[in-house]
Amino acid sequence: MLKNMSRYFLLFLPVIFSTAAQLLIKHAAFKELRSIGWYVAIGWSIIAYFLAFALYSVAVRHFAISVASPVNTISVMLLVVLGGVVFWGESFGLRQVCGLSLGIFALLLLLSGD
Repeated sequence: MLKNMSRYFLLFLPVIFSTAAQLLIKHAAFKELRSIGWYVAIGWSIIAYFLAFALYSVAVRHFAISVASPVNTISVMLLVVLGGVVFWGESFGLRQVCGLSLGIFALLLLLSGD
């Protein structure tokens, strides 16, 4: 069981860094272009994307690409939507609820066969 959990940890670790990178880009959008704050946010975003890419390359060793890629993409989408709502008060209506529900259903389907 622990071995299986560590595989899933490898699968979701790049999700965390990719999500952080996208939220940092949004944060940078509120900074004055080419200001120190803008460069810091963009710099951290680049680092997070690099780590996400490197960790994803490890994850695909342990999962089929037909599982790893959609899980990565859907998970990042779910977390970015939630981040937008939590950090910036972005809208969260019926469309978002339906989309997130379908995303969660897709994750359950993809991961149930693994």
